[in-house]
Amino acid sequence: MDKLSPISAGIAVAATLAVLNTLCAIAVAIWPDGVLAFFNSFAHGLDLNPIKSAQPLSLFRFFCGLIGLGLVGFIAGAIFAWTYNLVARE
Repeated sequence: MDKLSPISAGIAVAATLAVLNTLCAIAVAIWPDGVLAFFNSFAHGLDLNPIKSAQPLSLFRFFCGLIGLGLVGFIAGAIFAWTYNLVARE
């Protein structure tokens, strides 16, 4: 079985989350209430409206989220690949 590179997997997951974060930010900028209603369906009946930010989305907040998700994605991808390589030994 082929090994996964933790660096490559980390970069792939980080890039995937960066794209999803960007698409989500665009959707929030265009249709904030619709996006909130959409994510309410993921929350199994919880009402997310009380945590809706009163501030509009700024570039600073967008890039903070982008960097944060990128770091989390890189770490998650690297841990996934490392764990995969550990348990997939032949």
